[in-house]
Amino acid sequence: MQNLKIKTFIALCLMAPASWASDSDRTAKIIIKGGPDCKTKMKENTTECVAGLTIEQGSLLIKSTYGLINYKDKGLNSVLMRGNQVYMEQMMEGGDKMVIKADEIDYQKAVDKVFLSGNVSITSSIGVTTGEKLEFNLKTQEIISTGESKQPFRMEIDQKDD
Repeated sequence: MQNLKIKTFIALCLMAPASWASDSDRTAKIIIKGGPDCKTKMKENTTECVAGLTIEQGSLLIKSTYGLINYKDKGLNSVLMRGNQVYMEQMMEGGDKMVIKADEIDYQKAVDKVFLSGNVSITSSIGVTTGEKLEFNLKTQEIISTGESKQPFRMEIDQKDD
């Protein structure tokens, strides 16, 4: 029951229009940068960068020390990024910046979700959310704690005086 309350609370907080990424970001070109170590295997529809990967799309910026990209139907199918804390930032619709840090970020286009694991922290205008495993549904803007029952989940809400 406690887990349901947490999920409901998070969903309500994240449904605010200020928490949505801008429309221009969703339609912007995706720019992928890596070092000379990046290898694209055309027959396998993959690109692997073992010494670092950066992805940019509008205000979205993601940096990692390792990246594996899978392609499907002339577009991205999935992106797995690992490292000594993968860093992700994006400007939200209301002008606020959201920053995500995790040991691993796994984007799966088919389900429109980002799976975050390992020392996860999400900082937004609402506050800071932390946990070991979190799932971010890009369609519904919900963040769900998906770790084991003993794994801690924490949310700090900054009460601003307006």
